[in-house]
Amino acid sequence: AMVPVKDYDDNVVGILCVQRQMDVLITSRNKFSIRVVITLAIAVSLAVLVYWFLLNRSLIRPIKKITSETTRFATEPSEPEELLQTQIKSHDEIGVLASSIDLMESETLEYIEYLTKATAERQRIGTELDLASQIQQNMLNTVFPENEAFEIFASMDPAKAVGGDFYDFYMLDDDHLCLVIADVSGKGIPAALFMTISKIVIKDAAIVVSDPAQVLKTVNERICKNNKLDMFVTVWLAIVELSTGKVIAANAGHEYPMIYRKGGAFELMHDKHGFVVGGVEGVSYTNYTFELSPGDAVFVYTDGLPEATDSNDALFGLERLTNALNIAPDATPFALLSKVRSVVDDFVGEAPQFDDLTMLCLKYKGKKNG
Repeated sequence: AMVPVKDYDDNVVGILCVQRQMDVLITSRNKFSIRVVITLAIAVSLAVLVYWFLLNRSLIRPIKKITSETTRFATEPSEPEELLQTQIKSHDEIGVLASSIDLMESETLEYIEYLTKATAERQRIGTELDLASQIQQNMLNTVFPENEAFEIFASMDPAKAVGGDFYDFYMLDDDHLCLVIADVSGKGIPAALFMTISKIVIKDAAIVVSDPAQVLKTVNERICKNNKLDMFVTVWLAIVELSTGKVIAANAGHEYPMIYRKGGAFELMHDKHGFVVGGVEGVSYTNYTFELSPGDAVFVYTDGLPEATDSNDALFGLERLTNALNIAPDATPFALLSKVRSVVDDFVGEAPQFDDLTMLCLKYKGKKNG
């Protein structure tokens, strides 16, 4: 390195020269560079270690704890030995996440306990409903007697486990057959209980009185006395004299019966309607009569049949019901009911059943003398 030497007049009067060996300079520079590199490496390493320690403490370790706890809870949902929020005491997002997981586990355990109890209760109720359904079916006549004077068949398909419709038939004496079909207001268990009461009261009254209008009046008075829920039942009740084919009937707000005359077709009989049973005290009912000849038939039903709906909410209706009966009107009662149910099922399709479907058919053959 050279530097000019000047006098006061700024004239160069000499040159100052410093000379040093190049290898010495290179050696010194290398040593300096190495020290700088080592210092930087130590500083970076320390920074990385500090950052890793802080990251592990504040993020990685809590996340591992959260992951371990969620995995444990997923495989074995039970209370933890120690809550996450006591293990992770930070107040940042990780701490909030830990508290949320603790809350989620607690609420999940409560829901599992509730669901377990609810499932057990539902199974108990389901078992009781199955038993109630069996009891109700056992209350209905499912054995249809072979009789020289008549053929009879009936069916009741509830919309729920138990229903409010019912039918009944029984001999009052050797020559008189009582027919009953009824529809209780409402659905499910309340209707089934009301149905049971109504069925028993009607049979008790019919055996004693043997007059349809008087039977309905007696039943109405008995039911109205303890009818705090204001439920009611529609009833069609008839007494058939087997030796003559004479029928005495009374209608308490029920559907019109269908009558078949041998060689003809089923037709709707617009009989006289009285008020429903259980609606108002003091109601009177009126009998009406018609004759059955050998080969004639009576078909009665509940409103679940004409009011059956398809997926477009179209009603099955009385016209379709009449047409279904007249496909083979002289068939046996069993065949008639089977055909009607088949036609209804085809019409309804996949739509749910909203009401009970109950049918009863009597075919009169006439009683032989002697």
